[in-house]
Parts: sequence; structure tokens; C-alpha cells
Amino acid sequence: MNPDERQAVRGEIRRILWIWLALLALLALTLGSALVRLGAWNSAANLLIAAAKALLVGYFFMRLRESPGIVRLCVAVALSTLALLFAIGAADYASRAFYPAPWQAPGAS
Repeated sequence: MNPDERQAVRGEIRRILWIWLALLALLALTLGSALVRLGAWNSAANLLIAAAKALLVGYFFMRLRESPGIVRLCVAVALSTLALLFAIGAADYASRAFYPAPWQAPGAS
């Protein structure tokens, strides 16, 4: 192995370690957010952290940055379809009327 190849391998290992440390930091942030009372924003914060972790894994470890355009297009279409399914599910949940069960006490929800 010549010195240029060694330097390239060291650079790749260094890059992987930095990404791994970033993933560990995001994991610690997820753990910390579970202990902080943010109310409804807790779910939003955890979703953003999860999206950041997914982007790191997809972009670097799955090598999407080096893949051909058609592969990136397929990933974009898959993520768009997933977002559409989540939006349809959220719209369905938001548009439902609440009918209490007959055995529930009045005012209990």
C-alpha cells in the first residue's frame, strides 16, 4: 500500500468516526429530550433528530452521495411517498369526530 492509499484510508476512517460521533451525539440528544418536558414539541424535536440521523446514515453510510442519479431519484420518490402516507394518516386522524363510548362518564375524554 503506497502512502497515497494509506492517506485515503485514514481520511475515510476519520470521516466514518466523525459521522459515528455525530450519530452518538444525536442519540444523546434524543435521550436528553425524553427527560425534558416540551409538551407537544417533544415529538417534533424527536422527529427532527430522527430525520437528521436518517440523513447521515443514508448520505454517508449508504453512499447516496456517490450513487447515480436514478438511485437518488428512487430514494426521493420513496421518501415523498412515505411523507404523503403520513400526511393522509394525519388528515384522517384530524378530521374524525370524537364520540365517547356509552359506558364513559360525561366529560371524560
